Amino acid sequence: MDEYEDLLKALESEVKSRQSMSWEELLKWGEECNVGPVTLSLLLEELKRRGVVEASPELELVDEHLEISIPRRISLKRPKALSPKPKQARERRPRATKWQRGSLLEFLAEGEAGVGDAEKVKEERVVEEREGTEAAVGPLLTETLSATAETEALRAREAADRDLAVALHYLHRYWSVGRLRFLADMKSLGVKDPESLLRRLVESGLATVVEPGVVNARRDAVEKMAKEMGGAPAKSLAELLEL
Repeated sequence: MDEYEDLLKALESEVKSRQSMSWEELLKWGEECNVGPVTLSLLLEELKRRGVVEASPELELVDEHLEISIPRRISLKRPKALSPKPKQARERRPRATKWQRGSLLEFLAEGEAGVGDAEKVKEERVVEEREGTEAAVGPLLTETLSATAETEALRAREAADRDLAVALHYLHRYWSVGRLRFLADMKSLGVKDPESLLRRLVESGLATVVEPGVVNARRDAVEKMAKEMGGAPAKSLAELLEL
């Protein structure tokens, strides 16, 4: 479990013990755990997404430079009580008399052979229609699935390139940054999987991670990759937020 998940569990435990926390209490908890406003806002959004807490619509600005706001109060979300299903009255059917049961058995015995033949013909017709439909739809379905797969692959490549461009702009401005801060900032900039992005940077030789959890950019590699991607280095984190 990484540091972000540890902080998420710690905040969840704190909310469960208090049942409710104001924005002042959240900031105090963040100071005690060495958590800044950006990371705190991400932790709160994740707890809301997982259905752990409910947040008030009123917000409090806690960082003017980055325009970071958090809810004025959060509360532990309680599960909704399930309403019992109404009992359905059982329909009472009249019992068949002795002569009625006999007539029904005779009717079934006489019609059993005819019904069996009709059902067999019906099943054969359904099988023939299904085989014809599959033969006609098969090529079209294969073509549609192939086009869908190509579109999804293109979108995935575009998202990966966009995430890499964000990281290059960020590292060009901040050559050395804490790992937890880097992951939190990447998430606030719209990167869905900051951990995978950091592994990609390390594997590509664009950055290194040293103890105790510090991300260092390789300047020459970052500048070269940024030029190849045609992006100008960002001047501030505030500008990155507008990407």
